[in-house]
Amino acid sequence: MKKFVKADRVFTVNELGQAVDEDGFVTSAGTCNYPICKTCVSIKFNKDTVQVRDTKDPNKTTLTFSHDEWKVFTKGVKHGEFDL
Repeated sequence: MKKFVKADRVFTVNELGQAVDEDGFVTSAGTCNYPICKTCVSIKFNKDTVQVRDTKDPNKTTLTFSHDEWKVFTKGVKHGEFDL
């Protein structure tokens, strides 16, 4: 498995080409294509929650959402509710 370091953090690259950090957070292929990572958002799906963090944040600040909240958010993104 390929590994690389970004902002002092170690990532592996899974079979889908996604970067996975040491805590199991996965970046989308659209935000972080190994080895180039620009604006990377990492997501971790747990049993009861979805956790989101910015891979460039050295403090690993994590936002936590319920699965229902995440579903509503991603639906809004797909329908252009957050276009600027």
